[in-house]
Amino acid sequence: MYANQGIEIDVDGAWRPDGRVGYGFVIRKDGQEVYREGGYVPENDPDLLAHRQIGGEIYAVVQALRWCARQGIPACTIYHDYEGLARWASGEWKARTPLTQRYVAFLQKVPVRITWVKVPAHKGLHWNELADKLARNETA
Repeated sequence: MYANQGIEIDVDGAWRPDGRVGYGFVIRKDGQEVYREGGYVPENDPDLLAHRQIGGEIYAVVQALRWCARQGIPACTIYHDYEGLARWASGEWKARTPLTQRYVAFLQKVPVRITWVKVPAHKGLHWNELADKLARNETA
């Protein structure tokens, strides 16, 4: 499933029973991990919080692409288990909420070409499971 070439990113989001929303992503270059990040979305962003785990998924993509842009990376493959991430990006789904509209506007401006790959959630795929753990703020 994974190509193990170029820049690859697994992203995930999680809603926690305490009302916090987590995000996580893992970036690899040629199959080797080069960066990982996880935590909670900003509590001062009601749009992210209102969308629960989807807010975390979107935040993970945005943070990962910001990292790529800072590094001068022109293209990446993003592996995701929530189909909306790619469907909003392609225009297949209309961005109807302020959060999804912000997301689409960001994707249109970011200087990184994205190839989207949908992966199944919770099926033992190492990098997807690691992104999920980061989003749930578990030791990874």
